[in-house]
Amino acid sequence: MAVSALPATSTAPPASLPGVVITGAARGIGRAIAELYVERGHPVLGVDLNLPPLMKGSLRLRADVASAAGRSRIARAARELGGVGVLVNNAAYQGAHGGVLDVSARGWARALNVNLSAPLLLTRDLIDLMPKGSAIVNVASVQGMFAEQGNAAYNASKGGLVNLTRAMALDLAPREIRVNAVAPGAISTESVLQSIAVSADPEQTRRDYEDLHALRRLGEPREVAQVVYFLGSTEASFLTGVILPVDGGMTASFMMAGRPV
Repeated sequence: MAVSALPATSTAPPASLPGVVITGAARGIGRAIAELYVERGHPVLGVDLNLPPLMKGSLRLRADVASAAGRSRIARAARELGGVGVLVNNAAYQGAHGGVLDVSARGWARALNVNLSAPLLLTRDLIDLMPKGSAIVNVASVQGMFAEQGNAAYNASKGGLVNLTRAMALDLAPREIRVNAVAPGAISTESVLQSIAVSADPEQTRRDYEDLHALRRLGEPREVAQVVYFLGSTEASFLTGVILPVDGGMTASFMMAGRPV
């Protein structure tokens, strides 16, 4: 099943801490989330199309969240955690370029399958492993709250995830499972830094990205991870259905809100 962990001689995480499943865990925000949970002693299953880094106390799995077979493999691997106390739906597809008149049908379908359908379907596949008091955190985007011109599929899929989060919160409340989402602004992930580096004027492009935020800088993956950790913890026990921007003030300003990121 291509699940790998550290040798049996590794120190096991405390059994009292809930197991955590994180999709899109190989890099960027997902990797930062996985690293934070591992640092704090949680059993972690990191899932990605690329094999996530091997971290102490963690399992890692190469799987496609958009396929039924991939989700089935995730569910089988998650049982090794002894239950899922936190599910972080972070995997995302950003390759469907184009506006409403030119985005390809294939790109549109892939964006919706990964960014919107997979969080719903993976939740259903894992729900029997999630006891009362568990939490789900969806990683949405400011582009799910305001649209960027020429990026129709990503806008639509993340906008759907924002409202899916609210629907999940209502439907899972009787099970005492909380569901919230973070909506990051421009974060200094590998993909963002690469897009800056290959632009015609990297210095100006970076300033343009930074100026989208009231704090006039890019966010760090760790800063998003810390908010995800809070939403998944008992410290947030009376929060559900919340969409929390982690955007340096981007959506606080009318003049910034609709600008592309």
